[in-house]
Amino acid sequence: MDEASYVVERLSGEERGIRVTCSAHDESEEFQPGQNRVAFYCSGCGLEIEAAIHADDWRDMGEMC
Repeated sequence: MDEASYVVERLSGEERGIRVTCSAHDESEEFQPGQNRVAFYCSGCGLEIEAAIHADDWRDMGEMC
């Protein structure tokens, strides 16, 4: 298996989602705000990684009922 590294980054904007990228195979997927646990699969690596986001500012709490 090739050396793979994954990058998890916060997207800019009012409601900030995340992007997960496999640097070795240049595959990425963007996830919408509110998804605090996501799974990313890289077909080049054949691996799936799971990222959990624990951030207070993940979503505007004013949207809650």
